Amino acid sequence: MKKTFLSIVFLFSLLAACSMDDIQIDPDNLLIGIWNYSEYQDNSLIFTRNDQFIDNLCYKFNSDGTMTERKNSGFCGTPPITYADYPGSWTIINDTLVEITVGYWGGTTRYKLDIEKLDKNSLTAIFVYEDNLLPD
Repeated sequence: MKKTFLSIVFLFSLLAACSMDDIQIDPDNLLIGIWNYSEYQDNSLIFTRNDQFIDNLCYKFNSDGTMTERKNSGFCGTPPITYADYPGSWTIINDTLVEITVGYWGGTTRYKLDIEKLDKNSLTAIFVYEDNLLPD
């Protein structure tokens, strides 16, 4: 009985230790990490930091300039939507612009994210498509 109780206490303490506080955040570049789409507000996309992808629009920015974008895996946006992970790269243009080149179901696309707000828990950005950055 005592061993069972100790096992349960150990299991709960282990589960409690796994929290958002355990996510490694690069203080020199808050963009590094996994960002899951949360909501759309005033023409902006709002993402929250997480330790894994959900089935929705998500980004994983790596410190070496590579990335993964989870998004719709086909041309149809009508539910039910199937998601896939696409490899890509990202480059910082200036204090607020990040250029992204990433695959999608039809080839490769290039666009910019205009970052309006970035802190350790939240990313707010707007997609910027320019004529010379339209999908291939």
